[in-house]
Amino acid sequence: MNKTVRLASIGECMIEFSPAGNGLYKQGFAGDTFNTAIYLSRQFSPRIEVSYVTGLGNDPQSNGIRKLLTDEGLKVDSITMVEDKSPGLYLIENDETGERFFQYWRNDAAAKKMFAGWSVDEIKVLLETFDLVYFSGITLAILDEAQRDNLFAALAEVKGKVQIGFDPNYRAKLWPDSDVCRAAYARAASLADLALVTIDDHQALWPDETAQAVADRWRQWGAREVVVKEGGANCIVLNDEGFHDAPPPALLKPKDTTGAGDSFAAGYLGMRALGHDFSEAAQMAHSIAGRVIMHPGAVIDPSLWTRVEL
Repeated sequence: MNKTVRLASIGECMIEFSPAGNGLYKQGFAGDTFNTAIYLSRQFSPRIEVSYVTGLGNDPQSNGIRKLLTDEGLKVDSITMVEDKSPGLYLIENDETGERFFQYWRNDAAAKKMFAGWSVDEIKVLLETFDLVYFSGITLAILDEAQRDNLFAALAEVKGKVQIGFDPNYRAKLWPDSDVCRAAYARAASLADLALVTIDDHQALWPDETAQAVADRWRQWGAREVVVKEGGANCIVLNDEGFHDAPPPALLKPKDTTGAGDSFAAGYLGMRALGHDFSEAAQMAHSIAGRVIMHPGAVIDPSLWTRVEL
């Protein structure tokens, strides 16, 4: 594939405070689809041109996010200006295994208004300028019902012309109740060309016990290709050709699992957008995530990053 692929990642970037040792915290910026967008740009630019779609204010933190995106080579012309609003904030703590725990302050974040006042047609006009559009369960959860419905309707309009990627990334506290979340996920699955599902997220909402059962459910809802991630232990893919195992090349002892799924998504989406098959996509996804989890924070320092060569 010789042409530049245009990819949009839709969601929320927040102010992040991650552990820096001795009870201190380091400020950064992160968010699930934001993290994915950064790693997509780092690994695949200029073959893939990445745009971030969100809402930001005009405060110092919002301007810091815009600068970071620009410095990382991403396009910022699809960001909505939300007057008198600022980004949300979260704090990370880790246990001895590297597993992370979060505290959030985001109820009045600018990203929650990214499509406020937009019509379905206006969102459609934006989305159809891209080759692949990616969003997550957090994207859906932070939007009010009207914005969520308009986004779904616009995605339905561009389906078949634009590839659609979705990661449920379940956060129970963001949803009014589980039934609303289940309905939104099933609707997202019906639109998705690529569904990247973490088994723990799925099992928090449905009783399916195996990765194969999870993949089957998402295929039945309409997702064309389903990737089910079982932590660092295994990964399966279900597509038109059937089930495929796609395990990581090695088991690692992570220092910080923040951003693991987001960086995995970057590798998988990027490779599929460029026309590679699922096995190459999974290999890239595992390799990028394996690098990220060996360093603290969702977006590792650029000095620690080198492109993955398969």
